[in-house]
Amino acid sequence: MGSNVFRKIFSFLLMCIFLSACGGGSSNQTENGTPAPEIIFNSGFEPASIDITNGVSSDITGIDDSVSAPNDWVNDLESHPNIGDYWIQYEGGDETMRSARITQDPTDPLYSVLHYWLQQPNVDGTKGRIQSNIYNNTNLTEFYQHVRLYLPSDWNILQNSSGTFEWLTLFEFWNNAGFTEEGFPFRITLNAEKNDGTPGSPLYFGVNAETKIGDVWSNRVWSDNNLSFPIPIDQWLTIEIYFKEGDSDKGRFYLAITPDGGTKEIIFDITNFTHHPSDPNPAGVSHFNPMKLYTSNTIIDYVSNNGGVLQVYWDDFELWKGYLGPE
Repeated sequence: MGSNVFRKIFSFLLMCIFLSACGGGSSNQTENGTPAPEIIFNSGFEPASIDITNGVSSDITGIDDSVSAPNDWVNDLESHPNIGDYWIQYEGGDETMRSARITQDPTDPLYSVLHYWLQQPNVDGTKGRIQSNIYNNTNLTEFYQHVRLYLPSDWNILQNSSGTFEWLTLFEFWNNAGFTEEGFPFRITLNAEKNDGTPGSPLYFGVNAETKIGDVWSNRVWSDNNLSFPIPIDQWLTIEIYFKEGDSDKGRFYLAITPDGGTKEIIFDITNFTHHPSDPNPAGVSHFNPMKLYTSNTIIDYVSNNGGVLQVYWDDFELWKGYLGPE
């Protein structure tokens, strides 16, 4: 039995423990009287019940019977009272330039995963974008997401480059979005970064919180990078992100990573603004990208010109409302 089988079984058992402890809904209370965490949705991207269509944008529908409920992309995720819509956005290009699809796990072909693939810059020749959108949310002020991420060997091309970069986005959270009519735009962006131009130097995670001035995200509220955790390549990583809306004393952004076969590493645990500092009435994350691949044409072309493709794999996505994760 492959390691992926054990992972799926363990994930299922862990989910059952959480659901048992939490009573399966936010109406229950923890011992201190706060609402218990509520699982909104989870999926392992198994193809027997999931359909993904390609075009200007894509969608995932169906029920994933490889995991326990709530596991319906439409009736559980999009019908949750705090969640608006889910779809995959490209912004431009065609199938020769980019794609999102359900495909085989690169480490175990018996299982399916979500694959993002950027061969060419698909947005006006200047950048590339593939992202899952969870948009038009209501009062989503505290949540936890779990997803597994795999960066294949093509990422060694970036690691072995002589340049530096900080714009290679894998996750993004908008409170509020800069592309809507909402006031007080604010975002938290999580990137893979190369901070040292020495060929062979590793990639690290960096996080930025910014506000928008005019048409430019030019005001950095806070930022951090973790230079003690080189990003593993050719290894599945379990990513845990916790977000709590608040000011400089009560806002919280947390990222932990567990490499397969390794131990959990807390990459960031930041207490600071998670909304625009001037917003008098913040109302939660109206838009976020729980799985994203977004960067410049320079990075995409560099990987392609050196025999690779900028691509990532995703698996075992979970989204919870409320407090679940860090102590």
